[in-house]
Amino acid sequence: MSLIDSFRVRLQQINSEALHLPFANLSEEMAKTAGRLCKKYGDITQGTADSRGIAIAVINYLATRRLSSYRDTKLVCFGISSEYGTPLRRIIEQESLFIYLLITVKQLQPEPRKFRRCYQGLLKAYLRYPGQQTEHAIGRKNWLALRDFLALHGTTLNQQHPVLEWTQALYEHRNLLAENPCEPYGKALLAGDNAIVDELKTRLGIDDDTWVMNELVLAQVLAATRLDDTEFAGKVGQLVPFLERHTGLVCQGLTLLLKRYADCQARPEHAVLRDAALKLWKSPWLEANKPIWHGQIGEHATNMVSLWLKKHSIREFFQLLQANGQADRQRMDFWLNYAEKIDEIWLALGRESISSTRSDYIRIRRNMADRYMALEGRGYSKDNAFMMIIGGYMFIEFGKSGNACHVFDANSLPFIRGQRSVLGTQDGLKNTRHPGHRKMLSHREGWQSEFAEYLGRVQASNPNIAINITAAAHNQIQEKKSFDYELLEDYCKSYELPIDDKRHRGGCLWVQAPENHIANDQLKSMGFRYKADKGWWHA
Repeated sequence: MSLIDSFRVRLQQINSEALHLPFANLSEEMAKTAGRLCKKYGDITQGTADSRGIAIAVINYLATRRLSSYRDTKLVCFGISSEYGTPLRRIIEQESLFIYLLITVKQLQPEPRKFRRCYQGLLKAYLRYPGQQTEHAIGRKNWLALRDFLALHGTTLNQQHPVLEWTQALYEHRNLLAENPCEPYGKALLAGDNAIVDELKTRLGIDDDTWVMNELVLAQVLAATRLDDTEFAGKVGQLVPFLERHTGLVCQGLTLLLKRYADCQARPEHAVLRDAALKLWKSPWLEANKPIWHGQIGEHATNMVSLWLKKHSIREFFQLLQANGQADRQRMDFWLNYAEKIDEIWLALGRESISSTRSDYIRIRRNMADRYMALEGRGYSKDNAFMMIIGGYMFIEFGKSGNACHVFDANSLPFIRGQRSVLGTQDGLKNTRHPGHRKMLSHREGWQSEFAEYLGRVQASNPNIAINITAAAHNQIQEKKSFDYELLEDYCKSYELPIDDKRHRGGCLWVQAPENHIANDQLKSMGFRYKADKGWWHA
């Protein structure tokens, strides 16, 4: 037998023996191997664990501006959004270093495994860097460039074999690499379907500390703003507390809600929305706060909240700040009807209201910051005063029943708005001798008609002069303006000054007052002139 024949026989024997031996169960080992391969190449949640290596590679790149190997490139990709070195710097905020890194990664495309690994690091950095909110101009520019790079190569990546779970997931959610990345999820999230959150976390490894989670919150708000008025209004109550649990998003979220609410055909006062806005931006009445309000939500929405605050302040005064603790429903309802006419509101708070630690009193003082003074004077520690400027006049109501409503010229008051304290006595808010005092309206039976009639005359004669102009400028302007005869008549009656109107006979209007009378300043402001021994005249 030849050597070849002998070898052939031996092979047949070996094959025969092998066929009769039991096969080993390799399924468990194959599963482990597949798991290791998936973990190494296919699982997006498994970034490089070499945090020390990343730090060294990034610091070296910052210093040398060179990428000497694939390993360095890969490690730097995973570290571009974190701060390293002295001083601390991010590669994504370094223009030339970032561009060179992208060029280097792009050159790895002929080697799919290496390119995919670097792409994975860049994707993680893109999701972590707050590119939409950052004020760093280069960082923002590079983040947008990174988004374009990932979007451009994402489709190609998904066509490589084998197709990995995370590349397939990224292709399905490629909206994450575009403008308004989470907008497609808003409607489902608003309806309470949170499945997308679990999917993004599981398939793309998106963590809670990425900007994506913030965008998912805002996507719900945006989805709500696209509803019709009725549906939107029904969602506001649940969205405000939801935003307040995400403190970094409250400002942006409230801005969206308030602007949309202001565009509704019906805009009833929304307490939850009002209080959240006041807590965030303080009172819109203060000059220092107005730029913030107008910058965030515009004048139209600001005026809406300001009106809400006026109505809220009226209700709180006549319900809570009443000296006897009993709500004055009649006065509250009356002044609520004039809320839109009120230009300013001020409070004078008694000692008990100022020192109270009750939450509602604390809220009042916070909402009225720089708009309240201490009310002083014997017997006023338990009282409060509510002051409203309407049509150039200040109307002062007191908490205690039995007090009249005192009306002053808003430019001629017995105190300075914003001073630390004011007297509630006849030397202060009830000073009928003051030249600026115009009227004392009592709350006798049927008072609403008298108040409404007087307010009508006030609004009809509103000189539309800014409150903060100087007294000199005010007098100059007033001399050029006509005045309301009925107001003059009320004013003179309060000082028992006779009026002689001779205009219908071609003469002048005379007020019989001596040259040194307390009313002279006001008569001058109305354009009257003094003539010795005859009184004050107006053509």
